[in-house]
Amino acid sequence: MNARGFSFIELLVSMAITVVVTTGMFSFIHSARGVFEVDFEHTDMQQRARVAIDALFRDLVMAGAGSQTPAVAPFRRGDLNPDLPGSVFSDRISILYVPPDAGAAGVTTYGRRVDAAGVPHLTRYDGAASEMPLVDQVVGLRFEYFDAGGMSIAMDRFADGPWVPNAVAADRFDADLQKIRRVRAFVRFRLAQIFVAAPIADLEVVVEVSPRNLNLP
Repeated sequence: MNARGFSFIELLVSMAITVVVTTGMFSFIHSARGVFEVDFEHTDMQQRARVAIDALFRDLVMAGAGSQTPAVAPFRRGDLNPDLPGSVFSDRISILYVPPDAGAAGVTTYGRRVDAAGVPHLTRYDGAASEMPLVDQVVGLRFEYFDAGGMSIAMDRFADGPWVPNAVAADRFDADLQKIRRVRAFVRFRLAQIFVAAPIADLEVVVEVSPRNLNLP
């Protein structure tokens, strides 16, 4: 029987091999975990986009129900911090309609707000006292408007009159708002985390709606 043990050189070689194999295994596990985290964040970003699109479509398609006017407007309406008459903003929209289960008109305003922690949200304001964040990590929000002929309506046309009901009324609005027949919304999202090794671009989604009540013959 050969009772000779390992030499010091053999021991060092075996230890080096073990370290290399173990390091490779941990590198693989770490890489696989990174891929999983990136995929998870990407899926979460797509889910937030679906929530935003569904909410915007649901309200926009009902705009003008109950013969409400202006059905859509590029400013904030309601009791809490409304925009001044004649104001125009491309990053917010107010939608006016009578819900099927209610007898009075309601107004909903979508906008973007950054909270105290620096996180940007898409918000939904009910025109009264409730303004809730809908989805987070929204770094861009923009609306475009089109007339019955499919032509884009420049934003400055909503701020130059003529005014309805008149130029001094507290609730006045530009008559060109009554020409809107289609709305296009752009919402841009970012990841909640930053992955240096695998950067992912922002996700921009577009929803285009022709409110049924604005396109009745």
